[in-house]
Amino acid sequence: MIDLRSDTVTKPSAAMREAMARAEVGDDVYGEDPTVNRLQEMAAAFLGKAYALFVPSGTMANQLSIRVQTRPGDEVIIESRAHIVRYEQGAAAALAGVQIHGLPSERGILDPVQVDAAIRPKEPHTLPTGLICLENTHNSGGGSIYPLASIERIREIALAHGIPMHLDGARLFNAVVATGVSAAEYARHFETVSFCLSKGLGAPVGSLIVTSDRPMVDKLRRFRRMYGGGMRQAGILAAAGVYALEHNTRRSQPSLLTRIAWKRTSSYSTLSVPVGQPRRSWQVSRKRGCS
Repeated sequence: MIDLRSDTVTKPSAAMREAMARAEVGDDVYGEDPTVNRLQEMAAAFLGKAYALFVPSGTMANQLSIRVQTRPGDEVIIESRAHIVRYEQGAAAALAGVQIHGLPSERGILDPVQVDAAIRPKEPHTLPTGLICLENTHNSGGGSIYPLASIERIREIALAHGIPMHLDGARLFNAVVATGVSAAEYARHFETVSFCLSKGLGAPVGSLIVTSDRPMVDKLRRFRRMYGGGMRQAGILAAAGVYALEHNTRRSQPSLLTRIAWKRTSSYSTLSVPVGQPRRSWQVSRKRGCS
């Protein structure tokens, strides 16, 4: 049986496990783990940024990025079904003290006109808009991919208002493979970008935040420690991420699991369920003769 509930249920390959077993380690709280440092350098280079920080989870990556770019009482503009809104336990309010301004959309893709209209005017009776967050690909939107032109237009609006942007790129490499647009091209429109090693890239754990702002990465490191994300000999985990970036970034096409499932379950009847952008379908299988 092939489990298609999520790309998070994958298990490390034998080669990835070997890389983890052989990892050179140190104390990452002191910045002395060579494998973590290598992973961070690779991640920054992949996304065209100067710095990267390894953290335990995608939720922590998003929440740290919100924390360092906002102040308590700020408002964050975001799509109403985004991962930050639906699946992070209200952390933005609890940990950063910000208010979410969720905007409805078609398959998770915000219209630049919506974003522009949602920015609060600078006057005494309203709270300030502190951050704009996008998610690419959009999980609750069925893996929908942000058109680069939309990101560019939203970036223009944000710059005009002096508002920073964060990209929840948990599955960014799906968009890279599907569109041919580089991760760096997507990332250059955001002050911070997060991406997961355990979603589509096959690693067991871990995410990264990238930025080109040195004071910001110092703040990220401080808040990572505050949020309980400081790890010691984390190179064992980082080695899986190094392996993933070296071997798996071109294998994250959304249809890969579908093709594998089809080859291995040719004796099953299938129901093709379209999920919108990108144009793909999941194969929901039922053994012939079974209910």
